[in-house]
Order: sequence, then C-alpha cells, then structure tokens
Amino acid sequence: MSVPPPEGWDEVFRGPCLRADLILAVLESNGLQPVRQQLSPQTWWSGSVLDDCRVYVPLDQAEAARQALTEVQPEPEPEPEPEG
Repeated sequence: MSVPPPEGWDEVFRGPCLRADLILAVLESNGLQPVRQQLSPQTWWSGSVLDDCRVYVPLDQAEAARQALTEVQPEPEPEPEPEG
C-alpha cells in the first residue's frame, strides 16, 4: 500500500531511512526545505534495511530537488562490452 504525499508536498525519495538522511542533507545544502517521514516502526537499530522512509519537498521546490539529486548521483554509465 502506497502512502500519498501530504497535500502541497511532492515525494522525491522513497527507501531506507539511512539514505533518506543523506538525501535530506543534500537538499538542505541546496537551500531547499525537505522533510523526512519514517513509515516503519522505530527499532533499536537505526538504518536497518527494513526502515522505510520518504523525503518530501514543497511542490514549488520539487524540480530543483530532483535536479540537485541528479547532480549528486547521475545515472549509472552502461557496463563496457566484454572483449573477446
């Protein structure tokens, strides 16, 4: 079941909470105002692969947020063809 973003906000990340914290820092360093929502229950081990977080930004910052994230983590380059 998917949780819709809060009204007036756009989801720019969905995944592990540890990575969400990094995304939050990147967006804040770009002058944006992201918020993080943890959807899984608190556990004693933060950063577990079972943690489920979302990062949202105001609608008017969504494009800038996606651009900032693309610059930090560009699309992976294709694997080179094996020689032979």
